[in-house]
Parts: sequence; structure tokens; C-alpha cells
Amino acid sequence: MTMYGHNMDGLDTDTRQAKLKRALFGALYGFLGGTAFVLMAAFIDIWLHPELPLGVNWSAFTLRWPLVGLGLAIVGAVTCWWHEGWQGLLSGAVVAAALALIVSLFASQVDTGMKFIVLVFVLIPVAAMTLPVAYLLRWFIERHAVALHMERSGLRIAGLILLVIALGAAGGYFMKSSARGIQAAHFIHNLLQDPSAENNPLVSVAGVPERSDMPYQMFSTRSESSTEAFDIHIEYADNYKLLCTVILYPGRIPFFSRCQAGK
Repeated sequence: MTMYGHNMDGLDTDTRQAKLKRALFGALYGFLGGTAFVLMAAFIDIWLHPELPLGVNWSAFTLRWPLVGLGLAIVGAVTCWWHEGWQGLLSGAVVAAALALIVSLFASQVDTGMKFIVLVFVLIPVAAMTLPVAYLLRWFIERHAVALHMERSGLRIAGLILLVIALGAAGGYFMKSSARGIQAAHFIHNLLQDPSAENNPLVSVAGVPERSDMPYQMFSTRSESSTEAFDIHIEYADNYKLLCTVILYPGRIPFFSRCQAGK
């Protein structure tokens, strides 16, 4: 399994220049797909739920973009460096698995020794799971190499670029909030429409009633305090912040356990 028997420059010899050219385009396709993934993940909830004042979690965006975009760029470069397909696929899958494990492990509270043990023993199974990603990037570069030697090569390559962006965006779509998370956001949003109303539990939260006419943005995340809860972060236009934890038991009306200002 090779790059259709030739390199991107049309030569049969796999020179260092040919490797660099393949790796560069592999990195480009990986970066474009990763960027589309992150952008879709950041904006999908806003597009799907225009009735809610949902905002973009820019802190998550600035963290995901270099991790996913540059990570897939590295995977694409490694996968396409090799002329032999299987060598490229296996090395790309291992690099993808290593990057994913390193990021997840070093974000956890496990000690360094245990992180190393987990990395060693889980690397191969995770590499098998990431093999389709490496295969897709390899597939794009192989089609790119073929397109260079066909008529209307520019149009064909533009189609490949649009396709990798579409695939990345499709993956980002599945990063949307769950139906229960959106339900929790609706619950708090409805309470915020008239926080001074009788029996509204937000009336006792300092700073909320006097901001009844002020615009705000909302962010829904899973709560660390309960598996049945969601944290709704509210940020007002004057930078006043509110954190409400909403409990959603299946088949029951949602309610919140706490609401704190300045979080």
C-alpha cells in the first residue's frame, strides 16, 4: 500500500523533499479538519438554540484549538511522511493515541508514576481506536497526490479541502450539549426573566433582581457535584457572574440546589 506508486512530485524515488511535501500537506489537512471541529463545537449550541442567550466558551475554545488543530496537524504529518501506507498509518495512529493520552492524563490528578504506567498499557488499544483518523488523513493525501496529475487539479484539490472541513465540522456537531443540559439552561433562563417575582428562588440572590433588564450569556456544563446535575454559568454585560446548579432527575421537574454570585 503506497502513494499509488508515485510521489507528489511525480517521481518514483521517495526523496526527503517528497517526504517533506507529503508531511506538509498532511499537516495542512489535519489542521483544517481540527479547526473545523473546534469551531463547530464552539458554536453548535448557539445555532441549534437561538431562543437561549448561549455564549461561546472562549476559554475552552482557546484550549481546544491548539490541542486539536495542532494535534491533528502532527498526526497528518507523521502519517504522510512514509511512502509505505501501513507504516504511515501505524505511526500516525500511535502518535494520535499518545497525544490524546498525554493530554487526558496530565489533566488528571493521578501521580506521575501511575500516568506513565497507564500511558504504556493503554497506548496500543487507543492507537487501534485512532487508526481511522490516520487512515482518513492518509486517504486525503493520496487523493491529493493523484489530483495533481489530473485535469482541473485545482478544482479537485478545492473539493478535498471542503470535504475535510465538512468532516471536521461533522465531528464537532457531536460536541453539542445534551438535551438535559439545554433543559437546565431553559429552566434558569425562565427564572431570570422575572427574578423579583413571588416565589422565585433567585429573588434572594444578591445582585440578580436589580439586573432583570440587563443582557446576559449562559453556558451549560455537567456538574462535578452530582451525576444528575448541570452547572449553568451566567455572565451579565457588566461582568457580574452567577453559577446555578440544576438537578434533573429523569421524568421529574428540574430544580436547582444552589445559586451563587461571583463564580
